[in-house]
Amino acid sequence: MKQVRRHLPVFALLLVTMIWGSGFAATEYAIRSGLPTAWIMMIRFLVGGAIIGLCFFRRVFQINKASVLHGGIAGAILFAAFYAQTTGQGKTSVSNAAFLTATNVMMIPFLLWLLRRKKPSGRILLLCLMTIAGVVLLTMQDGFRLALSRGDLIVLLCSFLFALHIAWLDIGCSQDDPIQITFCQLITAGLCGALLLLVTRAPAAMEQLQAGLLPILYLGVLSTGLCYLLQTWAQKHVRAAQAGIILSAEGLFGTLFSLLLGLEHFHWTMAIGGLLITLAVVLAEQPKKSGES
Repeated sequence: MKQVRRHLPVFALLLVTMIWGSGFAATEYAIRSGLPTAWIMMIRFLVGGAIIGLCFFRRVFQINKASVLHGGIAGAILFAAFYAQTTGQGKTSVSNAAFLTATNVMMIPFLLWLLRRKKPSGRILLLCLMTIAGVVLLTMQDGFRLALSRGDLIVLLCSFLFALHIAWLDIGCSQDDPIQITFCQLITAGLCGALLLLVTRAPAAMEQLQAGLLPILYLGVLSTGLCYLLQTWAQKHVRAAQAGIILSAEGLFGTLFSLLLGLEHFHWTMAIGGLLITLAVVLAEQPKKSGES
């Protein structure tokens, strides 16, 4: 029983990556509905925050100023990351976007080194490189190229922001109630989406809202509300560098769901890439060595 409890945070992060992997399809349907990005992001995050608020009303009602501040910062970073991802992917290839987003797994140890003055171990750096190699192989079936266009640079910014979000949860929110932090960050991200909507004044027709409502609700309830609650809780028990390696498996599950839905054709590089990512996740779960961050 103690062994199961020790691994629960890792299981939680793996569940998050599975749901996020399936979320690629939901996001695609939301985009095909014709809804502007600002609408998708606003509804997604506000729905996720509302779910947390309704399910844990008493905990949320007892929130303190520190959690509001820490969760607000996390939410602002999260919104900026998703906005950069959506904008950048529209200006580059899907393969480039997938690879460049996954580079956040390499940024996390160095961010923690900068913020906490603690050098990452060679083992962690090796596992990060293994994960990146796996992601590259997963993206090669469509002819991977890297030309660093404007869109590529925006996606690199997105990757940095996702790494910063994971690092911030590890450093700034480790002592806070995970439910309160999750509520604050999702509501903040949703309000940022509403502010963006006011600035851009992007219109949305009733037909677009009807077509996009179901996938956006999936994103809001599962990919956002449930996943960020699990991630915030799990990162209280899992090292940030290890969390980054596990969460990078999102691309693996995304590929698996794409294959199951017939959206992609199987290629041998997928199998090797998936094997490398899986191996990195398993090795990252090994007991922490003395002095390892």
